[in-house]
Amino acid sequence: MKNIVFLFLLTLSLNSIAQETPKVILKDSSQLKLSSLKVDVKIIGNFATTTYDMKFYNELDSTLEGELAFPLGEGQSVSNFAMDVNGKLREAVIVEKELARVAFENTIRQKIDPGLLEKTEGNNYKARVYPILPKKHKQIVITYEQELRTVNGFMIYELPLNISEKLAEFSISLNVEVGDVIPTFKNNPYKELYFNEKKGGFHAEITKSNHTPQKAIVLKIPNNSLKEKVLSYNDYFYAYKALKPNDRLKSKPNKITLFWDASYSLKNRNVAEELNLLDAYFKYLQHVEVEFISFSNTIIAHKKIEIENGSWDELKQLIKNTVYDGGTNFNALSKLKLKTDETLLFTDGLDNLGSFLPNNKKAVYAINSLVSANHEELNNMTTKSGGAYINLVRLDSKEALKQLKNETFQFLGISDNNSVTNVYPNRNTNVTTDFSIAGRFSENTTIKLLFGYSGKVTQKLTVPIQSGVQNSLVKRLWAKQKLSALNFNKEENKKEIIDLATQNHLITDYTSMLILDRLEDYVRYRIEPPKELKSEYKERIKNLKEDEANKQLEIKERKEDLVEDYKDIINWYNMKFPKKEKKVVKKEAPEIIDPVVNTPVLDTTSIVTPTITNNQVTTPEEETVITNIDPNSKTISGTLVDETNMPLPGGTVVIKGTTSGASTDFDGKYSISANLGDVLTFSYVGYANQEIVIGIGNTIDIALELDDSLEEVVVTAFGIKRVNKALGYTVTTVSSDQLDVVRSLVGRAAGVQVTSSSGAVGASSSVTIRGAASTSNNKPLYIIDGIISESNPYEILSTDAIDSMHVLSPENGTALYGSSGSSGVVIVVTKEGKVKNEEAIEELNQQITDKIELKAWNPDTPYLKVLEKEKSVEAAYIKYLEIRSDYANVPAFYLDVADFFDKRKSSKIAIRVLTNLIEVDLNNHELTKALGYKLEYFKQYELAVIVYEKVLELRPEEPQSYRDLALAYEAVGAYQKSFDLLFKIYNGELLEKDVNELFYGIEAIAFVELSRLVNNHGKRLKLNKKQKNFFKPLPVDVRVVIDWNHKETDIDLWVIDPSGEKCLYSNSETKIGGRISEDFTDGYGPEEFMLKKAIKGKYKVLADYYADSVQKISGPTILKVSMYTNYGKANEVKKTITVRLDKEEDDIEIGSLIF
Repeated sequence: MKNIVFLFLLTLSLNSIAQETPKVILKDSSQLKLSSLKVDVKIIGNFATTTYDMKFYNELDSTLEGELAFPLGEGQSVSNFAMDVNGKLREAVIVEKELARVAFENTIRQKIDPGLLEKTEGNNYKARVYPILPKKHKQIVITYEQELRTVNGFMIYELPLNISEKLAEFSISLNVEVGDVIPTFKNNPYKELYFNEKKGGFHAEITKSNHTPQKAIVLKIPNNSLKEKVLSYNDYFYAYKALKPNDRLKSKPNKITLFWDASYSLKNRNVAEELNLLDAYFKYLQHVEVEFISFSNTIIAHKKIEIENGSWDELKQLIKNTVYDGGTNFNALSKLKLKTDETLLFTDGLDNLGSFLPNNKKAVYAINSLVSANHEELNNMTTKSGGAYINLVRLDSKEALKQLKNETFQFLGISDNNSVTNVYPNRNTNVTTDFSIAGRFSENTTIKLLFGYSGKVTQKLTVPIQSGVQNSLVKRLWAKQKLSALNFNKEENKKEIIDLATQNHLITDYTSMLILDRLEDYVRYRIEPPKELKSEYKERIKNLKEDEANKQLEIKERKEDLVEDYKDIINWYNMKFPKKEKKVVKKEAPEIIDPVVNTPVLDTTSIVTPTITNNQVTTPEEETVITNIDPNSKTISGTLVDETNMPLPGGTVVIKGTTSGASTDFDGKYSISANLGDVLTFSYVGYANQEIVIGIGNTIDIALELDDSLEEVVVTAFGIKRVNKALGYTVTTVSSDQLDVVRSLVGRAAGVQVTSSSGAVGASSSVTIRGAASTSNNKPLYIIDGIISESNPYEILSTDAIDSMHVLSPENGTALYGSSGSSGVVIVVTKEGKVKNEEAIEELNQQITDKIELKAWNPDTPYLKVLEKEKSVEAAYIKYLEIRSDYANVPAFYLDVADFFDKRKSSKIAIRVLTNLIEVDLNNHELTKALGYKLEYFKQYELAVIVYEKVLELRPEEPQSYRDLALAYEAVGAYQKSFDLLFKIYNGELLEKDVNELFYGIEAIAFVELSRLVNNHGKRLKLNKKQKNFFKPLPVDVRVVIDWNHKETDIDLWVIDPSGEKCLYSNSETKIGGRISEDFTDGYGPEEFMLKKAIKGKYKVLADYYADSVQKISGPTILKVSMYTNYGKANEVKKTITVRLDKEEDDIEIGSLIF
C-alpha cells in the first residue's frame, strides 16, 4: 500500500508568518526533496499569473501518495494544475467536486495515476497526487492568478521565496506588459535580475544551479497609464479604474462590541499588528465602552471595559492572555443580545462550527492578520453590514486605521443602459484604491458608474465601452467577477456556479481540478478530458447510450431488491422464536467412506437433513455442525468454554499428529472419535491452546485461558518474523501443530468460509474469502512458497509440511495480482520451501510491503503520562497547552487528551480539545466524522448537527453522511429533516452514487429507523397515506448499532446472548431470534443487531477489527456503539459509547447490556 505524505507549498504573501519550504514529511520525519523550482510570472495590465513548476525526488524505496496543502492570499486563486503522467505533463480539467473525488478515489484503488486539486475551507487548497514512484522525480505544476492592488500610485507584485534547502535547478522569468514605464524592484536579492525592454513590455530572468532562494522579490509597477483601462473580447468587456476616494469621517462610536476569535487556527495570528491597530483606534476615540467577548467552540470571556483617554491596559492584557484552543463556533455569538454602535470582529473567518450572523444592523469590521483565511466570506459579510474587511496582511497600520475612522466608500451600481447586460459586480461593493467591472455589450456605448456612502451617490464616472484589440483574457475576468457575485449566496447559486466554473475553468467551492491517467477513466465518468484526448473521447462517448440504459435498468432492479429486503425484516419480525426443530425420523444411514482414513463412517447423530447447492452445505432450519464418528474408536465429547464459563462456538478440537478433528457448536459442544492415549488439542482464537491425553473417560470439558501472546502473532509476516511491523492486510498465521489445514482456517482467519462437499472431516473442501464476488468462479488464488499454484494446497500438502498460512482480502489480492486475485489470496509457506524458496518468498513479501502493507498509527501515548503527573485538572490543561505543539498535527493526540479530561469529569475542557480536530486538517471528513461521534457521546447534539452537515457537504456521495445527519436532526427535534434524509436512503434515491454497491445494506437499517421515527413522531411529520401505512411499528427489546469513521475498513459486529450463542455475519440469525445486518467490508458501517424478544441476562457486544487499508494519518479508527433496550418503545433507553481501535484484533469486547 502506498504511504501518504504531505507537501507544504510556499505561503504566497510577504507579511504572513513564514511557512515550511516545499517538502514531503514522512511519519519518521524523513523528507522528500524538492530538487527543481521554475517560477514564471506574467503581468498584463493589473492581472498577474504565477506558475510554480516543481520537481520532487523520491529517494525512498516505496511508492508514495502526496498531499500538497497551501493557502492563497486575498484575491488569489488557482487557475491551473498539471503533473506528469507516464512521462508527459498533463493538465487538469474542471469537474464537479463530488464527481472528481469519486473518480479520483476509485481510480487510486486500481493503482492508476490520478491527481486531484480541491479548494477547502476559505482560500486554502489541497492537491492529492499519486503515485510518487521510488527513486523517481514527480513534476507538479501549480498556477495562481490575481488582480494587483495599487499603493501610492504603484501596483505591487510579491513573490515570496523563503526556501531553506538547496535546489539543483532554480529559475525565475518575469514578463510585464503594462504601459511604457519600466518596472522597478522594491526588493531584489539578485543583482543579475533586471528588466530589459521586450516587444510589448519588459522581461527579466535568472537561472541558477545548486541555489538556495531565501528572499522575496517585490515589484513596483507604475500605473499612470492604467488609471483607466478598457479591454474587450467579442461581446465581453472589462474596465479598470484607479480611484482615490475622499476621506469622510464617520461618527465616533460610544459603544463597541469586540469579538476576539480564540480558536486553534488563530494560534499563529499577528497579535502585534492587531494590537497596534487597536491602540491607534482607541487613541483616536479617546472615550468608548467596549464589550469584550472571546470565543472558540464556546464563549470564553465576556467583560465590559471603559476606555478613558485612550488608555486600554486592562483590555490589552486580556487579549495578550488569550489561549488559542478549540473550533470556531460563531453560533455562540448570535444568541447574545448586544447594544452597540459597531462591531469589531478579529477572526480568520474559518467558521467550522457555525456561521457568523450579525445580531443587529450596525456596521461590522472584520480584522484578520493571516494569509489562510476566508477572505471572500469576510468581505461579503462586512460589505453587507456597511462595514469593511481589514486585511492586515495587505494593509499597513495607517491604511487600516483609515478604514476604521472613515465611512466606507462603495460602488453602488450603474445607470440604466440597454446596451450592456450581465454586469458584475451587481451589488454594493467596497472600494479603496482599485475598481474593476466586467459585463457584456451589444454595441459601442458608455456606462456611468455610481459611487458613494451609505447608499447615497456622491460620485459618477463614465467609461466608454467599445470593440478594440481582442484579448481572450477578458472573458475569464468576466467569469471571475460573476463568480464573486454568485458566491454572495453560494448555496442558492450552486448549480449556476458549477456551470460557470466548468465552462470557464474555475476552481470553486463546488468544483475541483482532476487529472486521470487513462482515456477510459474519463469516458467512464463522462468527464471531458484535456485537448490531446478530446477527439477520441468524443468518439467513444457516442457509443454509451446502451451502457446508460443498462445502468438505469440495474438501478431499477436494485430498488426492487430493496423492497424484498424490507419484506425480509418484516417477515423476521413476525417470526416466532425460538424456532421449533423439525422432528426427524431416524433412517438407516448409508455407508460413508472417510477419504482421509479410508474407513467406513457411521452417522450416529440425529440432524436436520442438509441440502447441497454448489458444494456448499446449507440447512433449512439452522446451521448444524456434523460430526461423523469412527466406529473403531471411542467417542469423546464435552464442552469448550472460556474463563467465565461462557461457551466458545467455532472452536477447534483435533487429534495431535493427525488430520482428524471437529468444531464446537454454538453451545461450545463437540464430539470426536479418538483412541485411548491420543492427545487432543483444543484451540480458539485469542486463547492459549490446551492439550489433553485421552484416558478411560468419555467426557472432557475444557476451559481455555486468554492468550497474552496474541499480539505477537498478528505482527508476524508470512514465513519471516519481523519485529514491530503491523500489517495493513488481514493475516492469520496458523502453525502446523494446529493440524487440519482447512478446518484450522475456520474461526481463525477472519472472513474465511470453508464448506465441505459431504460435511465429513477430510472430505473435499471449498474455501472462499469474504468480499469475493458471489459468482461460480469465486475460488481464491493460491500462492505456495511465493509461487502461484494451480492446485489447492489443502489437497496436495499434509499439515506436517506446512509452516504457516495467510489470507489476503479480495481488494488486497487484486492490488497484488490483478483480476486473478479478485477472490482473495491464500498464501502458504511450507517448511521445505521456507529454506529452498527463500528468495521467492522474500520477493512476495516486498510486493506486499510496496502495495498493501501499512504502517499503523503508533498507539504509544507519552503525552498522557505527562498529563497524569499533574495534580489538578487546571494544571493538566496548562501542561496540555505546553506540549501541544509537539503533537499539533497528530489527530489522535486530541482524541486521547479529550478522553483524559472526560475521565476527570471535565467535559467542558474535553469538548474544547476535541473541536480542534476540525481545525487541524481542513475538510478532512474522517476527522470531522470522528468529532461528530464524540459530540454525540457528550450529548452536544446541536454542535453534532453542524458537524454532520459539514460531513454531508464534504461527502454527499456516501449514504452514511445522510444517515448520520438524520439521526442528529432527530436528537434536536428536527424530525421532518430527519425523515427526509432517511427517506432518500430508503427509497433508493442514493443508489446512483454507490455504483459499486460498497454500502449495500444501509437501506435496511434506515428502514428500521424510519419505522421508529414515523411511529414515535408521526404527528410532527408530513407524510402521505402510503408512508403512514407502510412504516409500521417494529419495537425490539435489544438493538445494537456500530458505525466507524474510516473508509476501506472492515469491522464486524458480534453479539453473544445470555445462552452463549454468537450472532455475527456467518450466523446471522440466532435460536432466540437475534438478527445481524449486512456485513460492511468497505468502511463506515453501520452494522446492526436486533432482538425482538430478549431473554434475561447479559448481552456481550464485541467487534472484530477485521481489515484496514487506511493509512492512519487521520489517527486511529473511532468506533461509535449505540446500544438500546426497548428500542421504539415508550421506555426506550439508549447508551452511546466511542471506542478507539488502534490495531486489527479479533474479539474486542466493546460493551455489554443487561436485559
